[in-house]
Amino acid sequence: MNNSATTRTITKIALEYNGNDKGTAEMVSSNNLLSSTAEGQFQEMKIVADRNPKVKKWALTGYISQPDEIGRKLTDKEFAEIATKALDKIGVTVNNQFRLDIHNSTKQKHIHLIVNRIDISGKCTVKSHDIGRRFGEAVREVCKEKGLLTDVEIGIKKKKEMLKNLSETLKTVDNFDDLILKMKERGFEVQLSTNVKDGISGMRIVMEKDKNHQTEKIYKAGYKLSEISNQLKISEIKSLFEVKSTVREAEKSAGNWKEFRDYLQQKGFSVRIRYGEEFKVNQKNEMRDVWISKYDNHQQKNGLFFQKNVGFSLSAIDSYFDDLVKTMSGNEALRIIDNYDVHSKSETSESVIEIAGDLLKDLLKPSYVAQNDDDERWKKKRKSR
Repeated sequence: MNNSATTRTITKIALEYNGNDKGTAEMVSSNNLLSSTAEGQFQEMKIVADRNPKVKKWALTGYISQPDEIGRKLTDKEFAEIATKALDKIGVTVNNQFRLDIHNSTKQKHIHLIVNRIDISGKCTVKSHDIGRRFGEAVREVCKEKGLLTDVEIGIKKKKEMLKNLSETLKTVDNFDDLILKMKERGFEVQLSTNVKDGISGMRIVMEKDKNHQTEKIYKAGYKLSEISNQLKISEIKSLFEVKSTVREAEKSAGNWKEFRDYLQQKGFSVRIRYGEEFKVNQKNEMRDVWISKYDNHQQKNGLFFQKNVGFSLSAIDSYFDDLVKTMSGNEALRIIDNYDVHSKSETSESVIEIAGDLLKDLLKPSYVAQNDDDERWKKKRKSR
């Protein structure tokens, strides 16, 4: 449930808008107002407001909007009850003037409110301090009392859905243009922000069904990437696309696994192999996965796809790459090459590769990543050296 509330000085135009909405508005509740016209009601409110000349922004205006799937199930009476109970929690009394109108011209059925903060005795009953937050909390309290989802709960649900669709889509695309198109097919709009230093620097995702052009100036739909997940950052997505693009280039130009690996290393990537079981010398070893990382990414933190010290798992970032790894694993000749390349180096060289993967390229051979290899093992090796 979206909501907004602010204090301001109004004219009769505000009341005319509330009571019109392209001819679809319906007044569902009013208090201490005798006139049936917008101009007449404005004059009544202004007379009462003038009883307290110290308060310049004498009106409280705002709206409450439920998602379409919930709002359309609420009767006008139920919607009005939510609004009046929320107003009561922020100081509106039986002595205040107000008008509530249901609007139906947009995707989301919503209710608009205009309240005179000054009651008929001249007292200001609605404090302006932090009114937007306090009104939002009041609306959430009423929703909980009625067993309805709050805007926070709805937001959590939407963010989870956005992250699921985003992570699935990232596995099928190699660039931001394709990401925007594929997400649109799933019902989401991806909005990118840029700056001179970093190029693409941010992302916002909006559900197409949540777009409301009538309220977008007040309420910006959707969520920033940082609000959707603290694990996935725009820098990780950019690195992911770089890895996928380079792997596709390597596959096209390489005739075998060694050439594939060498191509990636020449492009500045480290290559690590994960086997199904503990690696055994001079025996067939099933290649379970390949991990790839840029040499200068060794300080990058763990993310949704990126794992510190090993990089991106090919089988995890793209289903096509999963098939590619299986093809590599099924090639007898490549297994023999792997055995030689991984274990023909001395233990000292192997440790150097593990600890400092961005050293001279002639030392950069694919390192064995055991199935249970983790950060603790790496830390122990560093201490032992």
